[in-house]
Amino acid sequence: MKQPKGFGLSFAALLPLGVSILVPLETAQAASGSGQTQTNINRGVTIIKNADLHFGDFIAGTTQSRFSLNADNGAILPLNGNAVSLGGTRTAASFTAFGAPLETVRITVSQNQIDLTRVNGSEKMRVDQFRFDGGNGTRNRMLDASGSVTYRLGGRLTINPNQVSGAYVGSFNISIDYQ
Repeated sequence: MKQPKGFGLSFAALLPLGVSILVPLETAQAASGSGQTQTNINRGVTIIKNADLHFGDFIAGTTQSRFSLNADNGAILPLNGNAVSLGGTRTAASFTAFGAPLETVRITVSQNQIDLTRVNGSEKMRVDQFRFDGGNGTRNRMLDASGSVTYRLGGRLTINPNQVSGAYVGSFNISIDYQ
């Protein structure tokens, strides 16, 4: 006996439907629990600038010269070249951070180097290798019991050969954040 062609297709389509009816359904069971959450809100860190970074006064040499200003004591150290340091005002930059007592903060200088530009001119000198006080120059510090900490910052000044006389100025940015 010959079966119609459509019968085989209909049987195959019904087979999976019949199998799914035979599978028993399990009842879902629910459980409950509880938890706690906690957060602390600290006051933001504020920064006060106590002093700018000043390298002092120099006579330019005929070779590129570099000087380092020590963040711990403001001393100037000649590194190379034949420019001459004349003294003048030398200070490490100084910043005080205020925030939540006994919290850890981290200071960051946003630039690795900056250019100082001659006032009323276009000549430049470079300041780089910013260093923080405290021996190893650690950037992470703990705020004291009153919620403050002070950072001092030094760096390296490069004076170009036969640098044009004048006052040179520049700026850098720092940030202090909770860690």
